[in-house]
Amino acid sequence: MHPGQAGYKTNCAQCHGENGEGIKSLVPPLNHADFAAKNIDSIPCWLKFGLNHPIRVNDTVFDGTMYPFDTLRLDEVQIANIVNFMNKEYFNSDREVNPQWVRDQWKACK
Repeated sequence: MHPGQAGYKTNCAQCHGENGEGIKSLVPPLNHADFAAKNIDSIPCWLKFGLNHPIRVNDTVFDGTMYPFDTLRLDEVQIANIVNFMNKEYFNSDREVNPQWVRDQWKACK
């Protein structure tokens, strides 16, 4: 099992689906999602601070709120593992990130 798979299943799958399929027009998919793949550097910010503005994913607009996970105390290692799992499983990418990359992204959050 990929180290980020358990973190994904525990923290993300209840909304984004076990296979990253999302929930109809309520929650965007992650599997083959153009928005997430193009904005990979923002994922640590979304996990820590949430996201509450409309986004377009695969030509569908989603206007729900993604609540922050800061209260769940996901650290930079766990988030790096989740991002690496999503890269491999959903974005068809071999890119790997590390905890320092997560900390750098947090510093750049707007």
